[in-house]
Amino acid sequence: MKRNLIHRMAGAVMVVLVAGTMLIGCDAKEAGEASMKFVNVEMVLVDSGLLKQEQDHLKAVNESLHKGQQLAEKNYTSLPANKVDAARKADRNVLTQQWKGQQQAARNVVMAALKSATDAYRNDKKIGVILPTQVAMSVSPELDVSADLTQNLKNTKLEFPKLPDFAVKASGPAAK
Repeated sequence: MKRNLIHRMAGAVMVVLVAGTMLIGCDAKEAGEASMKFVNVEMVLVDSGLLKQEQDHLKAVNESLHKGQQLAEKNYTSLPANKVDAARKADRNVLTQQWKGQQQAARNVVMAALKSATDAYRNDKKIGVILPTQVAMSVSPELDVSADLTQNLKNTKLEFPKLPDFAVKASGPAAK
């Protein structure tokens, strides 16, 4: 009987210890505070000016590529007639690849700036995760941190890759 009582007491003490340990490990967050927030990526990119910076850079890239195309066109006059079409097609392919690469590089710069700002905000506010609103069917306005991130990014000056530079070979497609 004494032994049975000791086992029950030990069991009760273990339950109290486990429960206490679990309570100590819990966050001291207020009721209703979420460790998940949402951001409207498109809105932040537009309202912060990041998208405008990307568009301005891509406009400059397009002008540079157009100059490259004009350089190549001047070179076609010195080519034999049967090689002009092949050279024009090769140059067009090079310029298209450059354009796609520059677009992707510019988008990477923009998204890296957004990710950096989002990481800093998440760490500062001790938020577990920030997801794009585009992945949610419905989001409570209190969980949307788009305005805060937009404000944080307003004065960010992005550094894009150097504009493509072209030179024309004596008898070939435009090359960088």
